[in-house]
Amino acid sequence: MDLKAASDRNSTADRLALASMMVCFFATGALLIGTLAAASLDQNRHATIPNTTTSH
Repeated sequence: MDLKAASDRNSTADRLALASMMVCFFATGALLIGTLAAASLDQNRHATIPNTTTSH
């Protein structure tokens, strides 16, 4: 079997592998961005504004 025939024979598996890698890549990126966004929101929610007024 030559290289072209082998490539044609494995084209479906190659497309499925590429599609699954893309899904994993985007899912991992979405998870990372979601985690960073949630951590940022959590920090903003617990942030306290210091009192700069002075009482005399």
